Amino acid sequence: MRLYDYHVHTDNSLDCQIPMIAMCEQALQLGVQEIAFTDHLNSHPLDLDLGFYDPVRYFEDIQFCRERFPQLKILAAIEVGEPHRWWARVRPILEAYSYDVVLGSLHWVGNENVFNENYFRARTPQRAYHEYFAELTRMIAHGGFDILAHVDLPKRLGQSYYGSFNALAHEADFRAVWQACLDHRITPEINTKGLRVPSAQLHPTLEALRWYVEMGGEDITIGSDAHHAQSIAQDFQAAHNCARVAGIRYLCRYEKRTIIERLPL
Repeated sequence: MRLYDYHVHTDNSLDCQIPMIAMCEQALQLGVQEIAFTDHLNSHPLDLDLGFYDPVRYFEDIQFCRERFPQLKILAAIEVGEPHRWWARVRPILEAYSYDVVLGSLHWVGNENVFNENYFRARTPQRAYHEYFAELTRMIAHGGFDILAHVDLPKRLGQSYYGSFNALAHEADFRAVWQACLDHRITPEINTKGLRVPSAQLHPTLEALRWYVEMGGEDITIGSDAHHAQSIAQDFQAAHNCARVAGIRYLCRYEKRTIIERLPL
């Protein structure tokens, strides 16, 4: 099994306290061949970490770790929150620095955060997930990023209010998201953090991945969404198995924001 972890955070993100060097040391112990440090660039005025991300500091850490750990392929990456809404702020940063891969993520629907319980208390399950997927589809259509992060993110908290997430109840929304990915050449990730939280599901589920394949999707990346060293590459066997059963053909590797290799699963 190839261990390419394309979603890892460091203390360049407000919600992670682990320095990049410690993440690299753990990755090497686990046999990880390639790692992408995808620290948060969030721009919503209500984000707690607004203004926290410093690309100068981040790239200093990247350079230091690349020199210290030449045996580990280290990608310069970033997780951009709601790029379609904050593009005027995001674009200059992406153009000024040499990122290998850019993740797009959605945490806000309007001025409501999907990690806030009020988002779910004010909505029926169908409405809560549909509004999220509709905004996600708009984000993908805007583009500006390479990989779609944790496609069904709201289920992490939503399961506490609605019960276990059932992808079958949201097939039309998933298909709209997948079509936008295919149209705009955005690669979905399989995010394993969903197995480490109460929702206890991969992002996305097997059923949703099968729809992606049915519609012509072939490519994925895999990311742990690690905020702690012990989470790096966690549950990657489950992600690989899910991808194979769904019919995914390729695991993608990136460099300079281009797919450089599509590895058969």
